[in-house]
Amino acid sequence: MLAGVLVATTACGVPVAGAGPAGPTTVATAGADGMTPVRFDHRSTEPVEAVPTVIVPRGTTVVLTVGSDVARRVLIPEQGRRVDVTAGGTVTVRFIALGTLSVRVTEPGEDRGGTIIGRVQPRH
Repeated sequence: MLAGVLVATTACGVPVAGAGPAGPTTVATAGADGMTPVRFDHRSTEPVEAVPTVIVPRGTTVVLTVGSDVARRVLIPEQGRRVDVTAGGTVTVRFIALGTLSVRVTEPGEDRGGTIIGRVQPRH
């Protein structure tokens, strides 16, 4: 099921300490299994664009997939999560949608900063 999946592409740039420019907002829906799929992709060859936001149903399980064309570390600072994605690979993180989260990519091994590639925001 591809409903509710957002694909956003950005490039890794200078570390960002706050909100990036506002981008498109998409509303994702939970599937029959109760999971809400969300996807962001990082492309090192494309300029940094406005940061997309995906609105998800509050309290559902979000299945976040992040892909990258180069090796990067994926950070979700609000949850203290960090996972590495290999060049050309994807990583998947699951969480309950309770608060707004930013999804960042940074150099492998880094645990701070990074470029925001998307936001996940529960519907109020």
